[in-house]
Amino acid sequence: MSEKLRERVQQLAAIWGPSGREQRVADALRAMITSYVDEVRSDRFGNLLAVRKGREGGRRVLLSAHMDTPGAIALNVSEKGLIYLAPVGGLKAQHLVGRRVEWGSGATGVLQCEHGDGEVSFKKLFCDIGAASKEEALAKVALGDICTLAGPVEAWGDRLVGPNLDNRLGCAVLLEVAEHLRECPHTVVFAFTSQGEVAPRGAAVAAFGAEPDLALLVDSALSGDQPGVRQVASRLGGGPSLRLKDSGYVAHHGLAERIAAVAEAGAIPLQRAVSPTDSEGRAVVSVGPGVPTAVIDIPVRYQGTGAEMANIRDAHGAADLLLKLLGGSLELG
Repeated sequence: MSEKLRERVQQLAAIWGPSGREQRVADALRAMITSYVDEVRSDRFGNLLAVRKGREGGRRVLLSAHMDTPGAIALNVSEKGLIYLAPVGGLKAQHLVGRRVEWGSGATGVLQCEHGDGEVSFKKLFCDIGAASKEEALAKVALGDICTLAGPVEAWGDRLVGPNLDNRLGCAVLLEVAEHLRECPHTVVFAFTSQGEVAPRGAAVAAFGAEPDLALLVDSALSGDQPGVRQVASRLGGGPSLRLKDSGYVAHHGLAERIAAVAEAGAIPLQRAVSPTDSEGRAVVSVGPGVPTAVIDIPVRYQGTGAEMANIRDAHGAADLLLKLLGGSLELG
């Protein structure tokens, strides 16, 4: 197992980068991937694109992972210096009380909820940055600024625990593939996309520009081995998960069969799941004349909280699967 993969996840998860504000993450990823590819550029939407050229006659493959994390935007500041918020992405208010956050300005704060009937909602949620007045708060955090969950990602054996694993796990997997991709017949466009948490716009823009023959999206998905999640079959430590369907996407049958065959031949554990949530697959599959698309998920417990949990072996399995897949034929039945 690559220790570097674990370190990359921890490093990337610590970088502030909510939806629409991913530049710091993109800068870090650019520095990490440049030596492994032939070309690196950004598009006007904020996606980072890195191209590894293949041989003539090979396929053109989009390998994508969104780089943003969910956050909360500053709507208003009270006379006492408390900042009221609205969600940007998939944060749920009931998971946030007492959590520390970081603002783009570098200010830090803690999320709390107004006292009342016990109901927790964003209407009652606020951020306390230690300011004594509205003026003091606005000197550190402007209206429209976005905060993200803060804190380190800790290694508990094979498990990683902390905020922002979704989808910095996927970004780290793409880096692992780029580093270890040796002789590859295919041209691979590595896309680290913007605004995946609010809508899969970035992935659609990347796919439109790349004009791929097929697309492989790496994401994080709800793990089925946490209480109350009975409809999802995947679990931590069971390997990467092939997403067969979600609320807006169905996997391309030929590509899904190819992925399953490569996993079996390489003795790579592969789970299969139907997800109740959306993915970037919905946006990519319908770009241009249509793109055969598959989503490979890394199971994550407690998504959108300050204590997401994943198994590094699942991320390593996803990288191994992609490397073997890209090393062979990608003609689809």
